[in-house]
Amino acid sequence: MQKHTRLLSEYKSLIDLLGSRYVVTFDEQFSDLVNFQTNQEIPRHRWFGYKQGYSAKLVERVLKDTCPSKDHCVLDPFAGVGTTNLVAQNFHYQNVGFDINPVASFAAEVKLSHFTENEKTELSGILAHFTPRLTETVPKSTLLENSFSRRMFDHLMHIKGFYESCENERIRSLLKLAYLSIVEVCSNRIKDGNGIKIVRNKQEILDAYSYYLSRCRLMLRDIEQSNSPVTSRIVNGSILLEKDFAAVKDKDIGIVVFSPPYANCFDYCEVYKLELWMGDFVSSYRDFDKFRLMALRSHVNSQFDHAIKNPNHSVDVISDIISCFNIWNRNIPDMIRGYFDDMTELFKKLERIMVHNSKCFIVVANSAYKGIVVPTDLLLADLAQAQGFMVKKMICARNIRASSQYMSTEDEHKSLSRESIIVIEKT
Repeated sequence: MQKHTRLLSEYKSLIDLLGSRYVVTFDEQFSDLVNFQTNQEIPRHRWFGYKQGYSAKLVERVLKDTCPSKDHCVLDPFAGVGTTNLVAQNFHYQNVGFDINPVASFAAEVKLSHFTENEKTELSGILAHFTPRLTETVPKSTLLENSFSRRMFDHLMHIKGFYESCENERIRSLLKLAYLSIVEVCSNRIKDGNGIKIVRNKQEILDAYSYYLSRCRLMLRDIEQSNSPVTSRIVNGSILLEKDFAAVKDKDIGIVVFSPPYANCFDYCEVYKLELWMGDFVSSYRDFDKFRLMALRSHVNSQFDHAIKNPNHSVDVISDIISCFNIWNRNIPDMIRGYFDDMTELFKKLERIMVHNSKCFIVVANSAYKGIVVPTDLLLADLAQAQGFMVKKMICARNIRASSQYMSTEDEHKSLSRESIIVIEKT
């Protein structure tokens, strides 16, 4: 009890210190910009839904306000489905993105693809003569058996066989992405927090074939509106790994825009496991481990490395007080240490490749465990400054709904329940 009282006092002092060091201002005009939902109406961006993303309009605003040189590259180290990259491409910037989730990186690659006039004509003809055929590689998993009716699964397997028979790789990938985009809708599940859950009375898709074709035709119309040939590259890997970092280490990065996984224990492999199975990205539960082990240490669904390269007293204070509680997973305090250790390594890499006076925009939300808030935005600002960056601005884009994890949060710290944009500059 004495240890808890001492740590609680130290924790409160730390929050007050960081709050005075980095002033966070609320700006409601950013509230919709940190949400992917607005992308559902934008050509190409709407090809694959991604709950963890932000709005293309945020990236558009950032690029217009900062006007980086066209000689420099745009970077997103946690690219998701390529929102930053697609906007950069439309603005005629070369760009690079990284993501360890193969479903997300595949979606990003397809969205960034350039299609020739002949390919557009070929795609139109393929859709006009749509012929379902059973795939030769039917994914097998108890998860799938419990997620689809037999009829629906059979139809999806015939759609899978249809796109697999296409000889043109770019067109085949586009047809596959359309298939992946309807997997959840055709199932009895929805993405919910840190996974997927069964919905008993979910509205059923009556005709999967027609629904699939409508998605394909929407994508074809979008190609007619936006089809930039600018060079883009998506790396299915982690920028924290030297072998993957090689893709950008010799580039001049003029601006960085990204949203890292939040320190909230969410495992994106778990959230997108239907698409991972149905798209043949995994064929066994062991296959998930290789992606989880590459991930930023933001969840506890793998045997993550507990070693810390960059010890940080502020992070230790928060982790230590959380460890005083009976939390649902005893690895959470070490996960938090690992998360900020990984983010420190990221800032070190960004410092190496960003050009002088270039800016980095980070969208992140704070989390909490047993009422102890992890002020991720303030801690990341502090870590970036320690690596030589200048913290230019801290924006609260929106207050986030308090979950059960926020139980007993001190009233004086309720304002920390927020999603923020951190703006830092390479000096």
